[in-house]
Amino acid sequence: MINLFQAMQAFVKVADVGSFAQAAAQLGVSTSVVTRHVSGLEQHLGIRLFQRTTRKVVLTESGAQYADGCRVLLAELAEIESRATTTSHDVAGDLRIVALGSFSLFRLTPLFAEYQARFPQVNLRVTLTEKRVDLLEGGFDVGIVTEHMIRSESLVVRRLIDAHAVPVAAAAYLAQAGHPQTPAELAQHRLIAAPFDTTGPMWIFRRGDAGNNADNDADGSDNSESIAIDASFTVNSMIMQKQAALGAMGIALLPLEMVEDELRAGTLVRVLERYEVLNGDVAVSLVYPSREFVPRKVREFIDLAVGFFK
Repeated sequence: MINLFQAMQAFVKVADVGSFAQAAAQLGVSTSVVTRHVSGLEQHLGIRLFQRTTRKVVLTESGAQYADGCRVLLAELAEIESRATTTSHDVAGDLRIVALGSFSLFRLTPLFAEYQARFPQVNLRVTLTEKRVDLLEGGFDVGIVTEHMIRSESLVVRRLIDAHAVPVAAAAYLAQAGHPQTPAELAQHRLIAAPFDTTGPMWIFRRGDAGNNADNDADGSDNSESIAIDASFTVNSMIMQKQAALGAMGIALLPLEMVEDELRAGTLVRVLERYEVLNGDVAVSLVYPSREFVPRKVREFIDLAVGFFK
């Protein structure tokens, strides 16, 4: 009876090195043993895995597909064994993380601190950015980003937080420019926004009071109002947008969690409180390469981050 595990190991080794003799040398067995394993595997599957000549060994199309599957299974088995035989102190090395720079204000530091407290031999290499990023080309293990920032394909995306956006301004600015009462009045104000290639040139508002909703439901309206944004200041950083608002440069649309302290202190004031913004929310997700074998240091970070933001 064929030993499927040993046969897969031998087959993958031959596929990787392109030679039965070299595969045998690396596995520490005779060439005849490797040949017997591969032949047994072909008989078991009922397909030819290699085209053999006197000079080289080439995978067939079916063989190449089977080799990919075998690599996944063997990697998963190695990971299962690693989980069973290692402790947290064995999780070590560098963990490369790319994160939305503005999200650094959303409790990222406590997350990183807790991870390193659990796994002190892991060095966190964090890059903050507001730009789109290719996780794979950048060599990152995991990302904490908005979905519009993702350039890589075949990634697992797990939502961490939905941050509701509200328009805010400094009291000093509103004292000089006045308080807008309707979205249309924003045309008379200085606005702070992200570049249009990331957020779109519209803020879409909906009146939030029940009476107004009832009136619009009766005439079939969707009760929304789109306002074209002609911002006087654009910057691709919510941190700088917030600082610009604090500097009385105009009205900014920012995540509520990001400005809660300033609203309580009165250094920022919420405007158009009777309206909600339909297209300004910031969804931050955890992303990582879509592959079956995930290194333990990455898997532990994923599990911690998901639980941290629940």
